Amino acid sequence: MVWGMRCWLVLGVVGCFPQASPTSPPVAPQQAIGGQCPAADGVYVASYLSQDPAKGRTGWVMPLHAMPVEPGASTKLPDYAVLDPTAAGVSGVPTAPAGTIWLVTPGAVPCRASLGRYYAAKLPGPPASLAYGVELEGCAAPPDTQDAGGLAMVGEIPPGDCKVDAPRPVALRLGDEDAQKQWHRPVRQTALPPALAAVIPSRACQPPGCEQLWAIGEVDFAGRPVAWTGAVNWLAIDNPMPSAQCTWKAERASGTWIVGADGTPTRLDEGQTPGHMLALSAVLSDNGGPRVALVEGGGEYAAYGLTGGVPKLARHVTWMLVPDASWEQADHLGPACEQPPAAPAPLPKDAKPASPY
Repeated sequence: MVWGMRCWLVLGVVGCFPQASPTSPPVAPQQAIGGQCPAADGVYVASYLSQDPAKGRTGWVMPLHAMPVEPGASTKLPDYAVLDPTAAGVSGVPTAPAGTIWLVTPGAVPCRASLGRYYAAKLPGPPASLAYGVELEGCAAPPDTQDAGGLAMVGEIPPGDCKVDAPRPVALRLGDEDAQKQWHRPVRQTALPPALAAVIPSRACQPPGCEQLWAIGEVDFAGRPVAWTGAVNWLAIDNPMPSAQCTWKAERASGTWIVGADGTPTRLDEGQTPGHMLALSAVLSDNGGPRVALVEGGGEYAAYGLTGGVPKLARHVTWMLVPDASWEQADHLGPACEQPPAAPAPLPKDAKPASPY
């Protein structure tokens, strides 16, 4: 099974260019102009699910919920099962949104989607879990079904004026790795934005015993910052020998900060679990200004409303269960060492785009 879920914070933009759907053609561009962004509670993450035709579904889905499964019981469950609304409700699946749904992917006009059936898909883990959601019908497959995602926006008018902006890199201080996998101290840097630096915890950190590292992305609107996201590490180098680099410890600070009208950044904490901080993947804006901040992480996402000057949580969805240990590497900026599979990092060190936005 392949889940074309969105990845997390990126340092660039990659487009997915859906072909015209034979069953529900995209809205013509002239019809799409004028539709603004929905409220934050009308923004969902969509994914393209690819399965063996004999075992399940291939098509767009909207993940809504996850539930753990005993490892032994997991082997007895089907890879994919269709649920009626009652069974979905008993399993804790939130009710699918009412109203018109538009599937939005980069480089394409919004495609009007229709709600299909509720489903439960088995994820082997660890930990083993069931991912629940609702099928989306009527929109074409993405060009790359191995890595494809989008946004499902609820509204009567196609959101043609809703701009989706991913963070761009604005501040980096990272080491380099040579062909022998040896990490080297940073030799260049782009400074942290002063307003952000002012709210990040201060640590005593002086080379050679310590190196401060950072990787920060920014989204702007009308020439001013709307949000910053990323991580800062204070790497303690107590033994400079190359063989010791995987023993170095680091203090870390990471997350997403929304910039207020006075220029002061406020960290998004509402609804997030300590140790599972989510990273900004996109800001949705229209001609009225920034409307929604979307943050994502390993099997989770949250949408925050940005109107009124104060970020407000509208929805938090856990669609897949991820081991707590995997989050340990989520904001790691130091040497790359053998670790358990990690949740997607807030800012990949290689700065390669991995998300549709």
